[in-house]
Amino acid sequence: MDVLSEILRMLRLRATVFLHACFYGDWAVDTSGERRATFHIVARGGCWLHVAGQSEPIALAGGDLIVFPRDAQHTITNSQQPLDDTFPRNQVSDRDDGGPGVTLVCGYFDFERHRWNPLIDALPDVMIVRDEGNARVPLTSTLGHFLICEVEAGEIGADLVVDKLSEILFTYVIRNHLQTNRDQGFIAALADIKIGKALSKIHEAPAENWTVERLAKVAGMSRSGFAERFSQLVKISPMQYLSRWRMTRANELFLTTNNSVAQVAGLSGYDSEVAFAKAFKKYIGYGPGEARKKKNLLLE
Repeated sequence: MDVLSEILRMLRLRATVFLHACFYGDWAVDTSGERRATFHIVARGGCWLHVAGQSEPIALAGGDLIVFPRDAQHTITNSQQPLDDTFPRNQVSDRDDGGPGVTLVCGYFDFERHRWNPLIDALPDVMIVRDEGNARVPLTSTLGHFLICEVEAGEIGADLVVDKLSEILFTYVIRNHLQTNRDQGFIAALADIKIGKALSKIHEAPAENWTVERLAKVAGMSRSGFAERFSQLVKISPMQYLSRWRMTRANELFLTTNNSVAQVAGLSGYDSEVAFAKAFKKYIGYGPGEARKKKNLLLE
């Protein structure tokens, strides 16, 4: 079971580019407060990234990709010094003042199903992928350059191509982060040979009658050692993870299939509809009936 692919697929990722512009003189771009994941590609030129809570600005150069998975407060500007709150944001100059320009491509990542997702929750507030010839990120850099070319060419069908490239770009950013941060949280859990086996089994057969003992056997560990290691990496217990993933998957089944409540309950490892409905409402925030109504609204 490719756990990463399943988790990303369950997000129902949608991406779109909302800004492509060249900035001259004094300028600032601030997309904070939209409650959406944001990305910026520096197509050309150099600029500075100011992130709330960080005392030092971060220098950016052409080819750099910056991703904010949880809408962290930030500003990208020509100034190394923090800007006054009154300085106008997101205003493109209508002419070239003769100075060096900076071209940015900015977009949003929308997650249609992000009530709970262990991968997104484990990502840092800011991720920067630099075009430095690093062997780990050639495809990410290539996708970024391809996206920039599509945006600037403006040919027929470019909007669709750009959106799809942006979605793929997010997956490559996540993959790069996994490769370079294998010792942190849920990412470490995916990379861990033993805990990774247990996670794969949970995702492969969520309806199975899993217990801590059975999962520990899959991992080849003692019960106590497995439970401690799993909780340390994933930040919740194995049974909590199992329950949350079952309910996340159940909600997706309600939204994408015509299965009855009894059928979804069975596919989620429950013999009792009442027990399933109680667990579903606890984790999702509304009952199975409301979930089925939401599907009808999506189809209207």
